[in-house]
Amino acid sequence: MKKLLSLALALCLAAGCLLAFASCKKEETLTVYTEAGFAPFEYMSDGKIVGVDVDIMELVGKKLGKKVVFENVSFDSIVDAVSAGKLTNVGAAGISINDERKQKVDFSNEYYTAALYVVYKADKASELESATNDNSTVGIYWDSLKGKNIAVQNGTTSDLFLGDELAEGGTLAGSNAKKVGFSELASAVADIGLNSDVLIIDELPAKKLIEGKSDYKCAPLYYKGAEGETDSAAVDTYAICVTKGQDELLKAINEVLAELGKDGIQALVNKHLGL
Repeated sequence: MKKLLSLALALCLAAGCLLAFASCKKEETLTVYTEAGFAPFEYMSDGKIVGVDVDIMELVGKKLGKKVVFENVSFDSIVDAVSAGKLTNVGAAGISINDERKQKVDFSNEYYTAALYVVYKADKASELESATNDNSTVGIYWDSLKGKNIAVQNGTTSDLFLGDELAEGGTLAGSNAKKVGFSELASAVADIGLNSDVLIIDELPAKKLIEGKSDYKCAPLYYKGAEGETDSAAVDTYAICVTKGQDELLKAINEVLAELGKDGIQALVNKHLGL
C-alpha cells in the first residue's frame, strides 16, 4: 500500500513539474503581430518574416529572455488584437500613433518618420506631378487627386489621412474622389489603372513595391502652403504598440529603441534595402 501511495505521489509530482515546465515555456514566448507586406520594415524572404521591426523585436526578446514568434495578420486587425491581449501583447508593423489607438493600446517612443508617397502609372505623371516650393521637389498635391479613385491599405495612416481629406472641409470633399480600400499592398499596386488611379503609402514601401516596374512611378504627397508659405510634405511616424499594463515589455522596447538610436535604426533600414 505504501508503495502504491509513493508511486501515486511521484506521478503527481511529475505531472506538476510537467505542467509548471509547460507554463514556463509558454511564458518565455513573445508573440508579435505584424503584416509582412511593408518592406523594409516587415516582409517575407525565403518563407520567413524579416525586416526592421523584426530585428527590433528580436533585440527586445533577448533583453527579456524570451523567444520571439511573429504572426503575419491583416494590418487593420493588429491594434484590436493587441488591445484584447489574448493572442498577442505587441504589434510591430510601422504603426502610427493617433488618439483612437491610444485609447486601446500603449505605444513605444516613435522611432522612424516617413513621408507619404503616391504611386501611379508613369503615363499619368504629367497630370499628377507638380513642382513644389519645398526646395523645388517634384511632388503631388492633394488637389491633383480630386476626382480620382484612391487606393489605400485599410487601417493605415494613409487611410486616416485620406478620410480627413474626403470629409467635409477636406481638400477632396465634393470632388467625386473615392477611397478604394485593400488589405494587401501588392493587390493595391496591381489595381492601379483598373479600379483605382493612385495608391497612397509610405515612402520606402512605395519605392520597394515599384522596384523594377518601369510603368510605375511614385512621388511625395504635399499639402499646398498658403500664399507666401512653404508647401509641407505629408508624413507618418512609427511606433510599436503593446497591451495596456504591459509595463515591463514597453520599458524593454523603449530601451532597445534608445540603444539603437536614430543611426542604428537607419542602419537596419539600409540593411533591409540592400544598401
